[in-house]
Amino acid sequence: MSTSDHNHDKDGQPTLKVLLVEDDPMVLEIHDTIVSSVPGFVVVGHARDGREALDMIPRLNPDIIILDVYMPGRDGVDVFKEIRSLDTPVDVIMVTAAEDSSTVVASRRLGAFDYIIKPFRFERLRASLESYRAAQRSRSRGRISQDDIDRAWHVRKPGYAEELEELPKGIQRPTLDALSECLMHRADEELSTEEIALELGISRMTVSKYLEFLVDSGLVSARLDYSTGGRPRSLYEWIGV
Repeated sequence: MSTSDHNHDKDGQPTLKVLLVEDDPMVLEIHDTIVSSVPGFVVVGHARDGREALDMIPRLNPDIIILDVYMPGRDGVDVFKEIRSLDTPVDVIMVTAAEDSSTVVASRRLGAFDYIIKPFRFERLRASLESYRAAQRSRSRGRISQDDIDRAWHVRKPGYAEELEELPKGIQRPTLDALSECLMHRADEELSTEEIALELGISRMTVSKYLEFLVDSGLVSARLDYSTGGRPRSLYEWIGV
């Protein structure tokens, strides 16, 4: 566990303190490694259950907690509720295997900055932390723009594809918007070409062409899934900008 007591990062911004709450020791170390690799963050504590986390918060005064749901004793949502009842000025990113809608909705209503479902790709947590860091810097300026709010709350306005300077031949904006919206609305999932084609009612060949463009644009990630037992398939996930 990192124990650095630096007060500011290399850009002169305050170092953001992170408390990790996770009952699996191996997962806890993985989270520590990811968080410690992101500039501007320092891990100040590990808690193995909710009671320990609640005891550590007043002493460590973290800026943000990475909180699991399934833990012995008190689950993460219960811990989150107590944090809010105490009016503790700390933000929370839920990182959990809980994928039922009631837990997701409850976390959102409690004010979770983000919700990440296990297993996740390292880049997903890193992107969330970078978004949080940007939100904190916006707060420190005193005035917050609509773009700052949209980035912090993971909102992307319709027609975002107009931000792409010029579309290549064969890429039509309505189709690009429809495909992108499909991926954005399921941003925590990896989708196959077949799944996207079925949802949008367009050919797999067309979907493949647009996905290739979005991957090249840095808006979508792609990986090969070898768990099919046969020929690997490509899976795509929205990562935004």
